[in-house]
Amino acid sequence: MTSTDGAHHKFTARGVWRDQHLEVRAEDLDLASLGLIRVIRVGGDVDIDTAPLLEGALNDAATSGPVAVIVDLSQLTFGDSATLNALIRAQKLRFELVVAGPLSAQMQRLFSLAGVEGFFRFAPDIDAAMEQLTAP
Repeated sequence: MTSTDGAHHKFTARGVWRDQHLEVRAEDLDLASLGLIRVIRVGGDVDIDTAPLLEGALNDAATSGPVAVIVDLSQLTFGDSATLNALIRAQKLRFELVVAGPLSAQMQRLFSLAGVEGFFRFAPDIDAAMEQLTAP
């Protein structure tokens, strides 16, 4: 990953939340030009039983004080209203939220049916999300 200042940055693991059907990994990226960015990578299924793991990662991010959080849903195999509710609640926390993909057709449909395309910032992948956050 690169930033506008061209410096090399390294991801460091912050935490892992696991369930039988869901794994959430949180990593930090410290950009000199912007500040701390938390990347939350979600893999597996987020439903009513596993959504608290995602919410825990998002709430932990709020206490760590990042300026932005990128939620990478590219490895999400299933998401429903519990996924959507966790992300909506995260919009009220003290950071800028970007949802990164590529999103599955099911997740694209969920966001479309819920009418939240304008509510979230979306990026096609993590690199594009980083560019959105670091653009002047």
